[in-house]
Amino acid sequence: MPHGPEGAVPTGDPCPAPADSIATMTTIDDTAIVFEGGGMRNAYTAAVVSELIAEGINFPHVSGVSAGASHLCNFVSRDAARSHSTFVDLVDDPEFGGVGHFRRGQGYFNAEYIYERICYPDGAMPFDLGAFLRNPARTNVAAFNASRGEVRWFTKDEISTLDTLGPVIRASSTLPILMPPTIIEGDTYVDGALGPNGGLPFDAPLRDGYRKLLVVLTRPRDYVKPPLTPSVSALLRMAYRRFPSVHQGVALRASRYNAGRRCLFGLEERGRAYVFCPDNLWITNTESHRERLEATYRAGLVQIRREMPAIKAFLGM
Repeated sequence: MPHGPEGAVPTGDPCPAPADSIATMTTIDDTAIVFEGGGMRNAYTAAVVSELIAEGINFPHVSGVSAGASHLCNFVSRDAARSHSTFVDLVDDPEFGGVGHFRRGQGYFNAEYIYERICYPDGAMPFDLGAFLRNPARTNVAAFNASRGEVRWFTKDEISTLDTLGPVIRASSTLPILMPPTIIEGDTYVDGALGPNGGLPFDAPLRDGYRKLLVVLTRPRDYVKPPLTPSVSALLRMAYRRFPSVHQGVALRASRYNAGRRCLFGLEERGRAYVFCPDNLWITNTESHRERLEATYRAGLVQIRREMPAIKAFLGM
């Protein structure tokens, strides 16, 4: 949830400041927005967040999981500059992560730093909590409670301070093995993608009564997630032997994820969803080269600008 320099987003028009955006935004009352995770692949869909903010579009219900939870924070706080800096500029910070941090037990992504420390007023990239709270949108962030073997949805009321927000976004984004688990209220949490829909958090808005969804995915339309390999399965069993639900969640994720995508595309066919899928995404979830991330963001910007008229038509604008 880092805060980038003012005007850092490479768009054709200046992006509104968070306070100005909240004052002038249009909320689409009958539609919820859903953000998929995907680690650094979310550099592509960070452009979607920036462009929706630039267009003054808001939603009453916002759901996110894993890296999509950072999108949720940036979107609800209406900070387009942060959307860019979270997935592009931050990799230049020496504390961002890497093999050295992984060996020291901080994780390949230095989660405690990038989700908590930098967000405070004296941190490297302060987070505008006031703007986040002033947006009336309802928020749902999914994280997997490994202690109880179930997904927990955190609402805005539960993440209304920096002391509570940071750990929840960190928990939702905690990639098994690559990052140490997050402890909240004595329970152990890992990536929210281990839930029933395999990391596609559209069940929250449907449960809350929304019949239309704008879904922002980080995989191409024809993507099919492969099953867990035996070697990774063995590694997970060993690493999480105290929490067998983590191995089970990862083992089931491919089938759940693929079924979730089929459900979303079915909703799309019935006119109840608009599904944004990247046309050309060439990086992995652990990409750390700024030039490649910048190119990824710009590719996303080209696509979302091309699709924006169709999205507005779906939203009735």
